[in-house]
This record gives sequence, structure tokens and C-alpha cells, in this order.
Amino acid sequence: MNTLLKTKVRYETLKDVNRAAITHSTADAVFAEMCSSLSKIVPYDRAGLMMYEPEEDALKVVGLRGSLPGSFFRIGARINRAQTPHGLVLEHQKAVIRKDIEAEAQFAIEQLSISEGLHSYCAVPLVVRGNSVGVVTMLSYRQKQYSELHAEFLQELSNQIVLAILSFTQACANHPRSKLICPRCIGSTGGQRTTLKYKEQLSNWGKKGGRGRRRVQSSQKAD
Repeated sequence: MNTLLKTKVRYETLKDVNRAAITHSTADAVFAEMCSSLSKIVPYDRAGLMMYEPEEDALKVVGLRGSLPGSFFRIGARINRAQTPHGLVLEHQKAVIRKDIEAEAQFAIEQLSISEGLHSYCAVPLVVRGNSVGVVTMLSYRQKQYSELHAEFLQELSNQIVLAILSFTQACANHPRSKLICPRCIGSTGGQRTTLKYKEQLSNWGKKGGRGRRRVQSSQKAD
């Protein structure tokens, strides 16, 4: 805990995670780097990254560290938003902490965590421009492992990776039902540097109709 309170250590960790978000090219690589940095300060036995799928009203596991063989919590698993504490995090855009999952559980799915020996839980939202797009979690085999201070730090780290993760999963925070990356949103959020980084994805967006619509409009004006 004392280490967590040291401003220098906190700043250096955030800087490392931000660098990972800029340099890595997959969601899993970015999340793995964040987890590696997190583990140096906050102990955890499992960490997960879930993205919200509005069409299914579910959270999909896209990043995971520390899962047991045969666990329900695996890459690609989908969890109904209304049947998990992750849903509370997503809906209220506020961290949820379970100091003792067995005593504080509110959902049946939490029994799966207990059955795998996990007793503490902390989750924070991934938010872009006021829209909830996912959840980051960490769990421990020990009780009373996490506090509000840990949640604040996990939130700070998650804020560093959310834009990169969102771009890799090809969703737009302003248009959550879109399967394409919105170039205006990427450009306005990250500026020229971010736009250049995702040049290939933006090109694909154009091929799928972005540029075509502009040409149609131009032709109509010419007529």
C-alpha cells in the first residue's frame, strides 16, 4: 500500500502503460503490458478485460491473465450484463469492490469465482466521451485485498488504454452499434498522431463506404 501512495512510482507506472497503449498493435498486448505494470504495485491472481456488445447486451472477455484451465472465464466468453457485477460497473460508471465475495455476492455468477478460490474483487469501467464501453477487473485469492485506493489506481491505468483497446475492437464510443472505426472520432480524440497510427483501419473504413458516400454527394451537387 505504501508503494501505491508514492507519486513517483504511480507516475512512472502510468507512463509505462500509456507507452504500451501507443506502441502495441493488439488489445491483448496492451492489456498484458498493463497487467505486468499493475502486478509490480498491486497483487492480483486474475485480471480481465471485457468489452460491451450492445447487440447482445453482454460483456465479452477479450483479455485475461491468471485464468485456470477449464474456467468459465476464458477469452471469448460472453456474460449477460444484467447477471454480473460487471454490469453494475458498466451502468453506473463506478468501481465495484468486493472485499469478501462470498459474503457480499449479489449475482449467481459470483459463485463461479468463489468455486475457483477467488475471494476479493475490484472492477472499474472503461469510459470514452461519457459512454461505457467495457470493464477491467482484478481478483485475488485473499480476502480484503482491495480498497478504494486500489480501485482509483486501476481506473487510472485503465484510462490510459481505453482508446487503444476500443480501436482494436473496431467500435466507436460515440456510435456503439457501428462495426467500423469512425475516423472523425479517432481524429478528434487523438489528433494527427492517432490518425496516422490507425491509417490502415481508416482506409478500410473508406473502402466500406466512407469515401463512397462523399462521392455520391459530390455527384448529386454536380447534377
